[in-house]
Amino acid sequence: MLMPRKLGHVGIYVRDLERSKKFYTEVVGLKVSDEFPGKAVFMRCGQDHHDTVLFQLAAEKLARSQNDRAEIQQISYEVDRLDDLRQKAAEVKALGIAVSGPQQRGPGMDKTIDFHDPDGNTIQFYCDMDQTGWDDRSRPAEQWRRQDLV
Repeated sequence: MLMPRKLGHVGIYVRDLERSKKFYTEVVGLKVSDEFPGKAVFMRCGQDHHDTVLFQLAAEKLARSQNDRAEIQQISYEVDRLDDLRQKAAEVKALGIAVSGPQQRGPGMDKTIDFHDPDGNTIQFYCDMDQTGWDDRSRPAEQWRRQDLV
């Protein structure tokens, strides 16, 4: 079985995106890499494009929510290369679990596969995430590409 190299990034659904962005930048000390205003904020503490992603919880879920806790959006693990993603996808499919990908996404331009754990949480394996450059900036949005890599 293919083992991941490290925990890569965590996606978190939040009740108030701006409040959470302020907390993670001013209290935790993360830097913003990219944003989809009102939808998502990609943040980092190192050179990876992102290690934390905040996603605005959808209005219908906010209305149904019975408590102040939101949800995990995804837990992501890094592997070395695209062939590792293909191997992991085959292993997971062989267990009868649906897998999406491999595909390339932006921002961050990482290549990914996604599947769900028994509780419905999204598990992602990825490789080849952009690194921020010497100028501490991420790739411009017009260079993001989404494509299937199957």
